[in-house]
Amino acid sequence: MAKQKINLKVANKAYSLTIDSEKEEVYRLASKAVNEYITALEQKFGDNYSAQERLSIAALKFCIGYVEISRQNELSSDDLAALDALSQ
Repeated sequence: MAKQKINLKVANKAYSLTIDSEKEEVYRLASKAVNEYITALEQKFGDNYSAQERLSIAALKFCIGYVEISRQNELSSDDLAALDALSQ
């Protein structure tokens, strides 16, 4: 896999990363999603939350989504295994 350096800005902080070239779009979409969510929090709550608190809330939101998807995939795998067992 070819590697490449990219620069991403998250919460107004720049990060230089070396990633697999074919994953560039995923990284850019992820940083865009985080920044959009942080901006939405800023608009909704103003200065009531610090930058660190907004990042923490964003991390929690996206991790909750990840856990939900992981659980759905586990259930789907179990369901497929049960169907395989029935078909035999």
